[in-house]
Amino acid sequence: MSKRVSIVIPTRNRCHMLMRLLEQLVPLLDSEIEEIVVVDNASSDGTSDVVAQFPNVIYLRNEENVLSAKARQQGWDVSTGKYVCFIDDDNIIEGQALSILADFLDENERVALVGPVQRRWSDGSVWCAGGRINRFLVVSYDRETTVSVKSKVVDFQPNVFMTRNELRRSGVSFDWRRFPHNWSEADFGNKIRQAGYQVVTCYDSTIYHDIDYSGYFTRINPTNIFDQAQSRIVYRKTYHNDAVTWMLFALIVLPVSVVALIFTTRTRDDRKKLIVLYLKGTLCGLITSSKSLDEEVSTV
Repeated sequence: MSKRVSIVIPTRNRCHMLMRLLEQLVPLLDSEIEEIVVVDNASSDGTSDVVAQFPNVIYLRNEENVLSAKARQQGWDVSTGKYVCFIDDDNIIEGQALSILADFLDENERVALVGPVQRRWSDGSVWCAGGRINRFLVVSYDRETTVSVKSKVVDFQPNVFMTRNELRRSGVSFDWRRFPHNWSEADFGNKIRQAGYQVVTCYDSTIYHDIDYSGYFTRINPTNIFDQAQSRIVYRKTYHNDAVTWMLFALIVLPVSVVALIFTTRTRDDRKKLIVLYLKGTLCGLITSSKSLDEEVSTV
């Protein structure tokens, strides 16, 4: 098979996972991969030394953590393949997963973003077969794969997904100012669909995910918890800015999420700090006007 795919890997302080992924990907440079781009968000764990062991890998380093959306865009901006596959560093590829995704794009012109079935590395169970967002902005992941068809249209793809490089040249990009990390993939899926394409899960492709996300919150740390809160407000302002959505948010979503965070962090020493940052992120999202968001993005 001819080389068609550029790989973009955002990473931060997970050099052992990155090493494992590169050991899988680098041998494919001789066949199906055009290039591998690692974007390092200011790692301090020897990530640069890991990448140095693979001289044919392109290495971009940020001197501060710019979070995943901007890192993905930085990698995309230098990618030359027909297709670009964004892969987080905590993944293990099964068989011909990447070739299958590229073949799927070759055969389906209406599809501009395709993802694999993502299974948990710990037990092989399905973690995600595509993401969905309902009218009230509740996010859910498909986990049903025993279907008679080989693919299904979804709203977005998290963690691992392949897109057409031509979209970048036509103006589609990661909106990293509005959505630095959380909700970035949902926003990107919206942009794909607004451009007239489909977002799809291909059931013949499988990738294993080595971090078991569970519960209402994921990656609970000061940076991420603030961004989770702020980005979901910005998403509402961007895509569902109506009275019913805000009423449900105020009466149900916000109280439930605060209670869930209090419960989830009940044994942590930094519990108070995390709760304050979550509320602060919510407030920052609420007081930032839609107009100022548009003006900020237009300056990029």
